[in-house]
Amino acid sequence: MSLEVRELTPPGSGAVSVLRLSGAGALAALRALSGGADLAPGAPRLVRLRLDGEDLDEAVACGLSADEVELQVHGSPPLVRRLIDHLGRGAAIQRGPRSLEERAALLLAHAPCEVAARILLDQAEGALSNELRALAGMGEAQSGRTIDALLERWRIARRALEPAEVVIAGPVNAGKSTLFNALLGEDRAIVSPEPGTTRDLLRELALLGAWPAWLVDTAGERDSSAAGAAASVEEQGRQRGRRARGTADLVLWLEPLDPSCAPVSRPPTDSGGRVALVHTFADLAEDAGRVRGAISALRDASGARACVAEVFRAALALPVDPWTPGTAVPITADMASAIGTLRGRSGADLARAIEAVIGGATALA
Repeated sequence: MSLEVRELTPPGSGAVSVLRLSGAGALAALRALSGGADLAPGAPRLVRLRLDGEDLDEAVACGLSADEVELQVHGSPPLVRRLIDHLGRGAAIQRGPRSLEERAALLLAHAPCEVAARILLDQAEGALSNELRALAGMGEAQSGRTIDALLERWRIARRALEPAEVVIAGPVNAGKSTLFNALLGEDRAIVSPEPGTTRDLLRELALLGAWPAWLVDTAGERDSSAAGAAASVEEQGRQRGRRARGTADLVLWLEPLDPSCAPVSRPPTDSGGRVALVHTFADLAEDAGRVRGAISALRDASGARACVAEVFRAALALPVDPWTPGTAVPITADMASAIGTLRGRSGADLARAIEAVIGGATALA
């Protein structure tokens, strides 16, 4: 077996990076790097790594077998790069996990919410691999339906695994920051009746029902005829808000029902994603009960959260619960794309393509 170096942890900075060296000479290569440390299989050792007379790092090394060792070092990209370059001389270098289950297990550590973790855990335990392998025994029509179902599950699960960007926008004093705080469950944004209080973007991760979402509070829209530096700063904030709307998955455009508020401009047409209208200050309107999507975030924060969660799900065509126990779900966009290319394949070609997806391939010939 040839020597192989694998980086098990995701690339980039981190507290710890894990390298695995496999094949004939693996123990010898690491002993040379650690000054001849005893790396008997099954016994972790704290070692000092030296290369070309230079101290590199203090690390934990463990012999897994006679031809396989694992090395845990500080997660400095330059350090990891140097170790891989040295240990990988004449070796096959693999960065990142090889299997679908490994990818799911690594993503699990960074799951943005509980249901995302449950989806990833199911795949780490083989749910998707098992369903993909079952494709090989299906007829073309049945396999096509199964692939379609998998891709639809990805469309839904993606919003749990990759939180949507939800921009809260509207005129000044429409209750944007009040709603932002209510959805977060804490006073993160400053709330004031003075127009122009919010001048920059505030971005926080929140849960809309069971769904994670990045919430963005923006400066209110109004006539910028006021003079002075304050007006200039406020206008810069509005421009940032407009740019955020242009890339959002959903814009919540707030329309106050307070009769004392100035006439409201309609929802923007410059938004990149969907726009949903939410009526605020329901407690100040006599007929608020007849207005769909009317909330009072200050008086009824839990009601506002429930209303916005419903608006969010409806706008993105999502169910109440993202997770069905044990269900096979693609976990990344490139994986879903590779699964899509299985359609129309058959026999040995399909079987090879399935194993390529399970093994970590993201593009199939």
